[in-house]
Amino acid sequence: MANITEIARLAKVSRSTVSRVLNNQPYVTSQKKEAVLEAIRLLDYVPNRNAINLSKGKTNIIGIMVPQINHPFFNHLISGMGEICADLNLSLLVNQTNSDPEREKISFDQLRYKQIDGLVIASTVSSATELSEINKYGPIVSCEWSEGDHAQVYIDHSNGIELVMNHLKEKGYQSIALCLGNPDSGVGKSRKSAFDKFIDNSNCTHSHEWYFEKRYSFEDGKTVMNELYKLSALPRAIVVGNDYVAAGIIHQARLLKIRVPEDLAVTGFDNQSIAEALHITTIDQPIHQLGIEAVKMMDSLINHRHKVEQNTLSLRLIIRQST
Repeated sequence: MANITEIARLAKVSRSTVSRVLNNQPYVTSQKKEAVLEAIRLLDYVPNRNAINLSKGKTNIIGIMVPQINHPFFNHLISGMGEICADLNLSLLVNQTNSDPEREKISFDQLRYKQIDGLVIASTVSSATELSEINKYGPIVSCEWSEGDHAQVYIDHSNGIELVMNHLKEKGYQSIALCLGNPDSGVGKSRKSAFDKFIDNSNCTHSHEWYFEKRYSFEDGKTVMNELYKLSALPRAIVVGNDYVAAGIIHQARLLKIRVPEDLAVTGFDNQSIAEALHITTIDQPIHQLGIEAVKMMDSLINHRHKVEQNTLSLRLIIRQST
């Protein structure tokens, strides 16, 4: 493969002149520039982008760490990030972790060894102490609330639970079940804490038999409904962590001749298209915008344009026929 020295020899110019032409820098005469470009063509020279990025101290790549790529929430998040990355001339490197600490270390090592310029964390099972340690090696932006001194742009999931619970209480539903995704993530902890706090401070009731976790899919929702059906008494409502699980619950309830909402009210989270199709009361959250804001914050941190900060995006309750 040709190199700068060979180009300079063929074009009869200095190496520094070749470098200026390759980097579109001024102070090169048109004659010398044409000679360099002709030499590049004759030698079929392809610049080594890794070497160029190394010399500049940047890769123009940011990492994103997600538990599942095919989950609707993370799919929309990545979509928003990809949109703004294209505008900012950045590349996106996706690591699916399956909530495995060892898989998360892959992204952490990429930041540590400067293979990426920064790391966006969609969700993590790592501790605040671990994140603070990793943040020493490069900028981190978290898309869920967590302790630590790193940048965060996230949705207030506690507020989402409060909106749903207040709605159920106003409708007269007093015995309420809860179904979450990952209970160890920042999102899971925020939702569980907000739910428990609301139960403690209201006349609503909850039983340990009505609590489900690590449920992510339509099939998981069907399983939850089957488990509820086996109990001696159904709750009057169930708060569900995503729309697809809520849809599975409603689908199975119909097969079991359980009326929604007359026998069991169901709420979802995310306001996916399936929630609109099945008329599910849900929380609308700006997932696509969350991805955009996370990359904007990361770009500013990489280029030292602002200090580490937190940004919270608001939620909206969408009331439909499932409640």
